[in-house]
Amino acid sequence: MTLAQNNKPWQLRSEDLSAIEALDSIIPEKFFDIHAHWYRKADLNAPENSFWNSGPEIAGYRQWEDYTQQLLPKASLLGGLFFPAPLPKVNLSAANQFLFDELEKSTLSRGLMLVKPETSQKELELGLSHAKVVGFKPYHVYGTETPTSQSGITGFLPEHIWARAHEHGAVIMLHIMKDKALLDPKNCEDIRRLCLKYPNVKLILAHCGRSFHALHAEGAKFLNSIPNIWFDMSGICEMQAILPILKYFGPEKLMFGTDFPVSQIRGKCISIGNGFIWLDENNCNWDQAWGKPILVGLESINALQEASNNFGLDKSDLDLINWGNAMQLLGISKVQEFTNQTYYKHAKTRIPGGTQLLSKRPENMAPNHWPPYFKKASGCEIWDLDGKHFYDFSTNAVGSCILGYSNPEINKAILKRVQLGNMCSLNPPEEVALADKLCEIHSWADQARFVRGGGEACAVAVRIARATTGKDKIALCGYHGWQDWYLAANLGENDALKGHLLHGLSPDGVPGTLRNTALPFKYNDLEAFQEIIDQHPDVAAVIMEPCRYENPDPGFLEAIRAITRKNGIILIIDEITVGWRLHFGGMHLKYGIEPDMAVFAKALGNGYPIGAVIGSKAAMEGANRSFISSTYWTESLGPVAAIATIAEMEKQDIQNAIEHAGSMVQMHLETVAANEGIKLHVKGFPALTSFSFDHPESEMLRTIFTQQMLSKGFLAGTSFYPTIAHNEKIIEGYKQALLETFGFLSLVIKENSFDKLPKEEKAQSGFSRLL
Repeated sequence: MTLAQNNKPWQLRSEDLSAIEALDSIIPEKFFDIHAHWYRKADLNAPENSFWNSGPEIAGYRQWEDYTQQLLPKASLLGGLFFPAPLPKVNLSAANQFLFDELEKSTLSRGLMLVKPETSQKELELGLSHAKVVGFKPYHVYGTETPTSQSGITGFLPEHIWARAHEHGAVIMLHIMKDKALLDPKNCEDIRRLCLKYPNVKLILAHCGRSFHALHAEGAKFLNSIPNIWFDMSGICEMQAILPILKYFGPEKLMFGTDFPVSQIRGKCISIGNGFIWLDENNCNWDQAWGKPILVGLESINALQEASNNFGLDKSDLDLINWGNAMQLLGISKVQEFTNQTYYKHAKTRIPGGTQLLSKRPENMAPNHWPPYFKKASGCEIWDLDGKHFYDFSTNAVGSCILGYSNPEINKAILKRVQLGNMCSLNPPEEVALADKLCEIHSWADQARFVRGGGEACAVAVRIARATTGKDKIALCGYHGWQDWYLAANLGENDALKGHLLHGLSPDGVPGTLRNTALPFKYNDLEAFQEIIDQHPDVAAVIMEPCRYENPDPGFLEAIRAITRKNGIILIIDEITVGWRLHFGGMHLKYGIEPDMAVFAKALGNGYPIGAVIGSKAAMEGANRSFISSTYWTESLGPVAAIATIAEMEKQDIQNAIEHAGSMVQMHLETVAANEGIKLHVKGFPALTSFSFDHPESEMLRTIFTQQMLSKGFLAGTSFYPTIAHNEKIIEGYKQALLETFGFLSLVIKENSFDKLPKEEKAQSGFSRLL
């Protein structure tokens, strides 16, 4: 960039002051500049009309402090990460020495030495020997590939510099090149390869991965599982370049930098076509504009404010971006926060049982090891509260997210509804559209009621059935929630509450007067079912899953349907777990069974709360008389998510994709276990895989298996509910982890060394289904 002769870019103007006043709410209380330049004009050898010659003769710590304080008048400037201006003809040794000298003036500031591909090992070591030098700043203009604007990463940052940085746990500030920058496949491939090869390197991708063309920032999605990557947003003037970083990495990996003295340019960088342009006073006729330009530093703050409002960042997030992340990355200070295990320990003092869902208790998986909380989830990947990355090979949100976590199409529909308002005194039209769609898919159904969870859906269905028939008792098969009507099946034959139906499901708190109102029978046991019907003429409904681990015996479901119809009993099919996962619309459609009612939840909303009860007009008639009502059944997000989820399932061959993923996992489990001599029993449909160890210490083996898989980056228990995000590459990684883990388990079995695992770390057994 060149400087117009009459320009005074280093002085605040009235428009700058107005902008600062307008940005007052986002100006931080504290600020650490993660990307700024110190230099002397004499060392730069810049062209006479260059912007770099427009400021003071020396731009060091004091000058940075003075000019940055003007942009952030209320902020306490803590320091920054500084490096020389990487101009083509800079006197490298003099520029670095000036940096070293200036660092002595700021207690908290750190520096990066400017390096070229030919910088010797001795020079690298000498630079890092400086107490406040924490890494390297390479730049494409020194590269070996031409033109340097199209240089690959190793063309100006060779591996010997990566190796030195790895040995010292050093920072590399990388300004990537090529036309597509972060969206360039080779750039992403190289970044991934080098970061994984040199995991101690702390890589900062400058300018949101040089996303001056804002849409290029979407390339962050190809790097989001790499732990040693951070981004600075120096010089970024568009919100659209910041949002993908927040989406794929979260606020913990984004840092604000001024790019001083670029912050003093009057204008901004904007996306055009498939590239970008810097609009400044040299190449833009501002006299023809309907406004006056402000400093780039202010445009960057404005972009952060817009992104903050769009993404929903709060003050704690902005504190991380403005100073916390940088100071933690550089080891200057550590942001105090709970770790997974300490937070869970605290949670158990506030939340009875520790969690809201029994199956999400860490004690069920690997006590003191299983991460209780997540920060971010995408596809089949999870980042826990400590920032650790895992592939989810467990139940993937208890089977609710078959389209993968944070599915973009579902989120798009949700965000539109959020922006328009999701709740008010009127009813959401989406519930009518969802009712129409479900009845279209299930031609036997005429009506629908909606709730926000599976247990609620079952309870509502049972209430309606009782109201419609005027009878009280319910015959049941399988798991259907936590409510009194269901747990009444666990009431024993006396007041001691013995004879519980399901291990771990206590009926404490369920009125004893409900005894013998819930009558269980086992799957495929037609004789037991007929006995219930013969002994209890007042059965209102039968509620059952159409299948769980296996297909029904020939004629079983047909007989249930015939007997219920003959006796005026409402048949309710529970598709909460198997529905959509095994067959579009539910397995009762595949089996050719027409129930009176069916219930859905889990996958229906792909992670957003929605449950549905559909039925024939005759079966649903009781809903008109019984009081069934709840405020939050009338919000919009549940129906919106369900409509979008069904639309996505209609577009893609979801069921076959899930079956394929599950089949691959089942094959790997059986093959690897057999090769290691481990007796493993794998069961269930591929889309609902489970396995168990055939060994007296099966529970201990299950615990050790989970601990070992966690150490390899996999959330894994003895159940696996695949999603469309489980592609073959990810499954191959799971296989490699299995090879190591089953090899370890084989030694444990051979040496009988189970006692090495502390007893308090043994996983607790959860409840089992009656099937």
